[in-house]
Amino acid sequence: MMTEQLRAMLIGVGVVVLGGTGFYLLTPQPATRTMAELRDAGLADGQSLILVCPEKLTPQTRRRINSAQPGFLRPHQLYARIARVAKCFTADGGNCFRPLDWSVRVADLEGEIVVPSLRHNLDGVDLDASVADDGGDSSGVDDSNQYQLTSCRADRCATYDAGAAPGIPWPDTPCAVLNRLWAETPPCVLPACWVAPDGGWDSKAGRAGHPAAPDCKATGPRGLPDGGARWWGCNVLPADVAVGTQCVPTECSVLAGDDPPDVLGGL
Repeated sequence: MMTEQLRAMLIGVGVVVLGGTGFYLLTPQPATRTMAELRDAGLADGQSLILVCPEKLTPQTRRRINSAQPGFLRPHQLYARIARVAKCFTADGGNCFRPLDWSVRVADLEGEIVVPSLRHNLDGVDLDASVADDGGDSSGVDDSNQYQLTSCRADRCATYDAGAAPGIPWPDTPCAVLNRLWAETPPCVLPACWVAPDGGWDSKAGRAGHPAAPDCKATGPRGLPDGGARWWGCNVLPADVAVGTQCVPTECSVLAGDDPPDVLGGL
């Protein structure tokens, strides 16, 4: 059960859907709120989990990821699937998820999930200060936009697959501290259609009168009837059915109005 002292340090930012159940999503505010203050107010009493959501990255978020996972993000990358340590609370003080099968225990909207590393805004934070990769409860926070709260998932701390997040130095104890985030390998790819004469994006690559299609094709249900690979256009593909040397990792959704070269940051 969340203390009133802790509740006064948080603001609601939306409803995250996990296992078909909605949980109020809360983040600390003001941005300068420290992990020590949150611990003293009872944050550590919540049920630990890893919350993974598609996020639209801000410069501060990229700085934090680049510090923890050097070279993992492409230059100017806008979207990534980010895992964050989180805490879950229920009105009766019990677990949010059943221990045996990790199914949701609470009824709709009875649970609250707190993400300590995230802030609604960064007012008061020195954005020019260095971002320390201390693997712990540093004061570095970010303001990434978790733009698809219906596409998140919750993982157990003890069984989280650290292989999904290359470069992470704490594979066995991901929830040992509160202020952690890391980027996962994206679940989809996009053909590198930077094949226009000027090096720009050509969404009609592979068609008559346009440059040749890049080497990124689809197999499985999107492939040829005989099981071979087929050009599927400059469209997002699940990584597990994509083959070729010019498939660029990306999120499975790109928002309307986003320019592909800006979204992916080039090769």
